[in-house]
Amino acid sequence: MSFQSIRRILPKAIEHAGIKKHIDAVRVVESAEKTLQALWGEELAHKVRFVSFQSGILKATSSSPAAVQELKLLQTKFQNEVNRALGEKIVRTLNVFHV
Repeated sequence: MSFQSIRRILPKAIEHAGIKKHIDAVRVVESAEKTLQALWGEELAHKVRFVSFQSGILKATSSSPAAVQELKLLQTKFQNEVNRALGEKIVRTLNVFHV
């Protein structure tokens, strides 16, 4: 019996278990948080909360109108940085809402 690497087994197991979408969502949200901290610094990045990712759409909220506006202005750059960090073009749209 030969052993297979975990890198070969894990993706198949994730798909088989039906949790790929959930894992992708967690990866995207975590990457978005890290990317925003790198772009804005930790203090300003805490003004934005990434709330969900589904079907290529990343949703974020903020109680700061200035943070919402700034993130909308940086949308393309931000999406590209998140996708680069993930190694694939998974985030197609960023929706930012003031709450």
